Amino acid sequence: MFTKSPSRKRSVIGAAAVAAAAAGMMLATAPAAQAAPGNCTISSGSSLSSLCTTGTGQHRIHAVLNPLDPRLPQRIVLGNWAPVGQPSVASNPWGSGYVASVWVDRID
Repeated sequence: MFTKSPSRKRSVIGAAAVAAAAAGMMLATAPAAQAAPGNCTISSGSSLSSLCTTGTGQHRIHAVLNPLDPRLPQRIVLGNWAPVGQPSVASNPWGSGYVASVWVDRID
């Protein structure tokens, strides 16, 4: 016949308490969830820019420009990667009339 001793019962309870505390520490120290930038606006003219105001990642302005000479290929223009709250800016040497398309790249 097997009987549990009081000290063995306490060690099982203690081990369970240590495991629960360790799990709680892992949750408490886990990094915050990241989210791609949102609420982004685009400005176009002699320079192109994007500004995102929500999220935690980075963004950059991305545009395709038509060339001055239609026989030449289109040109891709990229801005700097910028954190949320700061603008990403790219030069547009040909002006807003040559922008074929423009969008915001986002990473979290």
